[in-house]
Amino acid sequence: MERQLFLLPPTDPDLVRNSPLPDRVARVIKLLKDNEPPEGYYLAFSGGKDSIVIKELARMSGVKFDAWFNNTTIDPPEAIRFIKEFHPDVKWNNNKRGSMMHQVATRPKMPPTRSWRWCCGEYKEGGGKGRVKIFGVRAEESTARAARWREVTLSSYDGDTAICPIVYWTSGQVWEFIRFYNLPYCSLYDEGFERIGCIGCPLISRRLQDREFERWPRFYEGWKRAIIRNWEKWHDVPNKKGDMRFQNKFKNGEALFAWWRGYRDPDYIRGACQSEQLWTNIPGVGDGEN
Repeated sequence: MERQLFLLPPTDPDLVRNSPLPDRVARVIKLLKDNEPPEGYYLAFSGGKDSIVIKELARMSGVKFDAWFNNTTIDPPEAIRFIKEFHPDVKWNNNKRGSMMHQVATRPKMPPTRSWRWCCGEYKEGGGKGRVKIFGVRAEESTARAARWREVTLSSYDGDTAICPIVYWTSGQVWEFIRFYNLPYCSLYDEGFERIGCIGCPLISRRLQDREFERWPRFYEGWKRAIIRNWEKWHDVPNKKGDMRFQNKFKNGEALFAWWRGYRDPDYIRGACQSEQLWTNIPGVGDGEN
């Protein structure tokens, strides 16, 4: 018999946001206990503030879980050191394809962009297939997340279930929890970074990407070198249909890199977005965004 997942009523976001910390914690503990699978949860851990909170909440609830870090190979060195020092129990998913920059440089597909983020599907969304997951996603982060994610969310891609215990928490409430329980966190937050993720992610603004590349210049050089090599390898090689690849649209690798940095997807690339794992509150419904 399929196990029935429990969803705490009511799920009005404002009710959660307006609740004091003890009530929010109690709500999460009940949510995790009521949905605990026999094999335990698969907890996605990135080293960021949200994953720190969900891991501590899982520990406080007493449920069985194992935490996993998906190694993208382009995470901030400070975040890697933080995970190793303060969360040595976290297990690592190391991608069998090797480094992401190697994939960018050698594979015929174009570099990951805002509209075609193959990197997320291959390096960040793996692991835990068939298990009930715990994610630190929050609706406050974007309108798309607010529309899709709930405390219990179903995947329209493979039918898996995710428990999102802090989906309705604000950033301020996340920090309230961290400070109340005196949890260690990555030093990058004290430097003014609001997110801890892949360095040079095409989803972030040009201003934020510039700041990251200034902070970690070797990652800037890594992206540039990989994208130029991608052009050199594939610009004059037709695809299986005999058509020239997108690299042929650029006069050289420097031009391809400049386009990538500009976030301008020309018409011939629009619509090529690859849907990887779509999560929605309604089974079978997704918005096509990675």
